[in-house]
Amino acid sequence: MGTNMECPKCAVCELIPQTHDGVIIDICTKCNGIWLHKGELNKMAHPHEGDLEFCSTEHIAEDRISDCNCPQCKDIKLKKVNFISYSDIVLEYCSKCEGIWLDRGELDAINSEIDKLHKIPESWDHRIMVFLSKLPF
Repeated sequence: MGTNMECPKCAVCELIPQTHDGVIIDICTKCNGIWLHKGELNKMAHPHEGDLEFCSTEHIAEDRISDCNCPQCKDIKLKKVNFISYSDIVLEYCSKCEGIWLDRGELDAINSEIDKLHKIPESWDHRIMVFLSKLPF
């Protein structure tokens, strides 16, 4: 993991493996983007319930294709997905290896969104949304 991967945004910089909160992630030293392998977003984000990656990628629109290729799979175009369906945070996802590209600042935005969800009083609408987001369909 993390060997000879080029930044999908800069295309000339090699991603550098770094340990962050006990997780080895791949970072571009030029644009500060982060490549997360499958399962790493769940480990990097603030404590939360449910699978953030599944909730973010369960409804991928086929026409939301990024200009960037997957740094791991090389020939696969990343797909644009919203971090959880109702947020404005757009991630780029590889449908082959299931890795996720975060532009600079997007991990902080994700954590801010998670923190907001924790502060909202649990209305029935919110409880139902959380329940539905955990269903495996």
